[in-house]
Amino acid sequence: MLIKAKVGRQEWTSAAGVRSREARTAVQPSDSFPVGGQLRTMLAVSIFKLADEGLLTLDDAVTTYLPGSVAAGSPLTIRQLLGITAALPDVSPAQADALLGRVVEQLRGSPLEAVLRADILTPLDLGATQLLAPGSTVPDDLVHGYIQEGGETVDVTFPSAPPGVAPGGLVSSIGDISAFQDALLRGRLLAPASLIAMKGTVFAEYGLGLDHWDDRCTNGSYYGHAGDVPGYGSVALSSADGNRQLAIFVAYPPQPLMTQPSALSLEMTGVAQVALNSGCRFRFR
Repeated sequence: MLIKAKVGRQEWTSAAGVRSREARTAVQPSDSFPVGGQLRTMLAVSIFKLADEGLLTLDDAVTTYLPGSVAAGSPLTIRQLLGITAALPDVSPAQADALLGRVVEQLRGSPLEAVLRADILTPLDLGATQLLAPGSTVPDDLVHGYIQEGGETVDVTFPSAPPGVAPGGLVSSIGDISAFQDALLRGRLLAPASLIAMKGTVFAEYGLGLDHWDDRCTNGSYYGHAGDVPGYGSVALSSADGNRQLAIFVAYPPQPLMTQPSALSLEMTGVAQVALNSGCRFRFR
C-alpha cells in the first residue's frame, strides 16, 4: 500500500507491505502500481485538447471517427463516453476508455501512449508513468497483485494494453499521479473553459473524466478518480485549488475477479474524503 497526502506545502508519503509474495522486498514510496482506474482522466485531457484545437466536439457521434465501432445508427457521443452517462447499458467503463483511446489515436495519427506522453507525461516530467503494451519493459519496482481463480492464487501483475488502450495497462507512481492532478486542477494542461467543462457535473458524483466528492472545507468539491483493475485499487483526490491532496494505491488481498468496484475500493474513497475534510483545520503555506 502507498499513501501520499499534501496540505499546502506540507507533504507526507508512506509505504507498507511487500512488492511480491515471493521476493518479500519492502514496498518503497516511489514504487510503481497498475493504476488503470486513473486512465480515464488522462484520456479526458487528450480529448479536451483535441476539442480545444477544433478537431472534434464533445457532441460528435463516436461513429464519426470510428465507423462500425458501435451499432449502426447509435447516437453514442464522445461526451457520453467521457461521462459514462445514459444510453450506455452495453458499454462498460473499460470499453468506453478503449473507444476514447481509439478516437485519440485516429485523430492524432499516433499510438495512445505517444499521445499521452506528448500531452501530459513529457510536459510534466512524469517519468514513472507509462501505458504498457505487449512487449513493453515492465518496471523492476512494479508491485505485484494477485487474484483468486479456481481456488488458486494467481499473479496478475503484468498488465498490457492491446492495442494500447486497455485501462489495465497504465502504470504509475503515487507521486506522478499526484503531480498530474495538481497540474490539471491548477490549469497547466487545458484551456480554462475546458477545465470548467471537465469538472462540470454529469450526475451527482461524476463529471467528464473526473469524480466528485463533497469538500466540506469549502462547500465545493474534491476532484479526482477512483478505480479498480484486477488485483489493485487506486483513488486520488484533490481540492479544487490543488492545495489539499490524498492518493491511495493498494494491492488487494487475493479475491475472486469482480466486474464491480470492490468493497475495499469504496472504503478507500470514503477514508480519503474524511481525511481531506479533516485537513481544512490546518493552514500550511
